[in-house]
Amino acid sequence: MTEKEFVAVDTEIIENTENKTVSEDSEKINDSAEIAEEMETLNFSGTEKTYAFIIAVLAFLWLEFQIFNPAGFITTSVNIAIITASVVFLKKNGCKLTAVNKIIAVILYLFSFVFSITDNGLIKFLAGVFLFIANAYFIYSAAEGKSEIEKFLPAAMKKAVLEFPVSNMHIQPLAVKSSLGHSKSAGNIKHILLGLLMTIPVTFIIASLLASADEGMENILNSLFSKTFSDNGFEILLHFIVSIPCGMYLFGMLYSNCKRDNIEPLDSALCEFRIDNMGNIPNMVLYTAVTPVLLLYVLFFITQAGYFLSPFTGTLPDGFTYSEYARRGFFELCAVTLINLAIIIFISFLSQKHGRNKPVALKFYTLALSFSTIILIIVSISKMVMYISEYGLTRLRFYTMWFMLLCAAVFVLIIVKQFRFEMKFSARFSGIFTVMFAFLCFCSPDYLIAKYNIEMYKAGYLDELDTSMIYDMSDDGILCAVRSGEIDVKKAYYVSVESDDELIDYLNISSLILREELGEIELTAEDEEKFCTLNDLF
Repeated sequence: MTEKEFVAVDTEIIENTENKTVSEDSEKINDSAEIAEEMETLNFSGTEKTYAFIIAVLAFLWLEFQIFNPAGFITTSVNIAIITASVVFLKKNGCKLTAVNKIIAVILYLFSFVFSITDNGLIKFLAGVFLFIANAYFIYSAAEGKSEIEKFLPAAMKKAVLEFPVSNMHIQPLAVKSSLGHSKSAGNIKHILLGLLMTIPVTFIIASLLASADEGMENILNSLFSKTFSDNGFEILLHFIVSIPCGMYLFGMLYSNCKRDNIEPLDSALCEFRIDNMGNIPNMVLYTAVTPVLLLYVLFFITQAGYFLSPFTGTLPDGFTYSEYARRGFFELCAVTLINLAIIIFISFLSQKHGRNKPVALKFYTLALSFSTIILIIVSISKMVMYISEYGLTRLRFYTMWFMLLCAAVFVLIIVKQFRFEMKFSARFSGIFTVMFAFLCFCSPDYLIAKYNIEMYKAGYLDELDTSMIYDMSDDGILCAVRSGEIDVKKAYYVSVESDDELIDYLNISSLILREELGEIELTAEDEEKFCTLNDLF
């Protein structure tokens, strides 16, 4: 390449770069102009301006007492405050709650009390996730005036949890600016903040001089500084910073659902059209692919009939212990259950003929897979029941049993759907899940597990009581064991009371009752050393 060609290429690159830079600057100017225009065109009501601050406070409290430091009664109060604020905002914007929305609101209030009645960390976490998702759907459903659960619930949940809130996250700062920019009191607040900002360096200089001049003043200032700028202080500041986008998300959720500006609502007809036209695999291909799986199940059930019928008769197959029989294949069968569900979804939506025009053959394959899965679930549960009767309950066994029962309910609904196409699957599943999840949250699993094991031990069905497992439980399980007199009270006091030295750790009914029953117990240095050693061993 000649020198002239090099110069020409360089000139072209420079021109392209300059054009690109000018284009990017123009885009930034246009974006800024759009934001400025939006700020001018948006007219926030008094309720919206007030809520911009209320939501900011609620978001901080939610983050602090729901995520970072769950605190029983306080967490319940925060969730109730968020639900109530949502209801009031909806009412203020002319949204009328239908019967189904009122039921959802009652459910939200009820689940808010989970944090006050149990000390179980996993249950509180799951309840928090449930409340977060359910509250988002409640706001979405109430704003649209829905009289029933969405037919296309997954698509509705996507809009309620993601699209609507995220699309208007920028609205809260605009509402705050609007409320601070047009009132005399807002102007005074800005002047006060500016004055405080200007006086900070002067104040620090004077404080330093006074501390040097007087020892008493030095002690006072050191104490004040240590409390204000301790690790907890910086932690709270960090939590406040993180709560800002959380507040923007929650305000965006309320605002976008009520205003419906620049958002695309869920189109049920479009969803149905897309589902009807998403299948492009010939049905015969799917039948051929699924047939070997079904034949494998038939062979499996026939050859292993005696093996699978053993738990129903209470006898063990030859060469197995209870633990080997229950554990062998249990989690593999759980995996098969999920695989079968995936296959049913696949063939039901991706076949060329499905939906209302679903052929009899496709229904047959769906029913065959569903019945096979239910049989596997029943066998798995029966094996687990036999195992529990010999070795007692644990958290994993309890939660696994609950999950398998939920899976069985799903496959029953799938079977019914093959005969009643108009059945509202989403509504039925939502109802079943809510009832089962309510049982999980309000039954106090740790208490039930400890109670079952203790009763089985007293009745002679268990050779020994696993007290180390009880000590590792929440206060729910320890409370049951203390009442039965089957564990060391001093160890229970050390594990439960001594370890939870902060008030927020026992702001729930279960922990408070346990403390009342234990009373005040003085532990010697020898006791604490012994219990600490036992904790290290287990």
